Amino acid sequence: MTQEKLTLKGLTATTSDVESRIGHFVWYAMSERLVPKQQLWELFKASGLPEEYRIPEIRPADAFRRATKELEGRVRDYEGARFLIRDVKTGNRKEVVRHLVIETPTSAETKLDYDPRAAVFVFNHEYKTTDVKVFNVDDPNVVKAAEEFQNLYGLYLNHFDADARRRMVRSVLKDLSATPLKESGGVYLVPRDNEELLFQLVRFLSSLPHTYAYKLPVMNTEESRDMVRDVVTHKAQTFLTEMRAALKGQVDDKEVQALMARAHSIRNEIVTYQNILKESIGTLETDVDILQAQMRALLEQV
Repeated sequence: MTQEKLTLKGLTATTSDVESRIGHFVWYAMSERLVPKQQLWELFKASGLPEEYRIPEIRPADAFRRATKELEGRVRDYEGARFLIRDVKTGNRKEVVRHLVIETPTSAETKLDYDPRAAVFVFNHEYKTTDVKVFNVDDPNVVKAAEEFQNLYGLYLNHFDADARRRMVRSVLKDLSATPLKESGGVYLVPRDNEELLFQLVRFLSSLPHTYAYKLPVMNTEESRDMVRDVVTHKAQTFLTEMRAALKGQVDDKEVQALMARAHSIRNEIVTYQNILKESIGTLETDVDILQAQMRALLEQV
């Protein structure tokens, strides 16, 4: 397919071969709203994303902890009291027990009164069941909290939150060799070699409720090439500085393995862009090779 330029009232759009672009800019905005589990999995399947990126099933124990934690700090409508959630050790590893504690300021203002067991929430790991016992039955706020817990538990057991979705997106961006244009992220540069996976990710994000994703092709121009060299060089040099500093200190086997994985990822990214640009990006590849050799030597000593 040859490159074609279509001009309309001073605006130029370009359709071209993959070879005529370096990659894509990509950015997204994600809603904090919960998304039903079944809906998200259906959208994921429709996007074409590989199964390895599928968000794992929600663990009932995690839904239990989140539902109980949600109650904390809720009650402040009488005497300045508030709810606290506290874990209780029972010696039974099959159970997670959390107490609903009411903390109330006294008239002396320097002391606090506590009801240490206004209600008790129990999660059974073996049977994946929950149980609630209300001991302060005279307090309508405690009774209401117990009822609310049941609703929250069902909600969090069957809905994915934004954090779970962001973790999935980050795992895809990592495999896309996505390079942030600034350290805080926001906009990423993705090499053209990974376009298929990128398009699947954008398709998935765009299908989610109140979530937006955009991609913009980066054409192979002199300005774009300079930009890519600067961005990749900055990322690699920052990594090299961090790793050299880390290796001067005490590192264990696990930390060295993590450093090796990061170095491997950075090196692959450098090679990818060098192949696209058809030129070397300084001495970065050699610098990473030297660092990897140092880490392998260190790993033998650990």
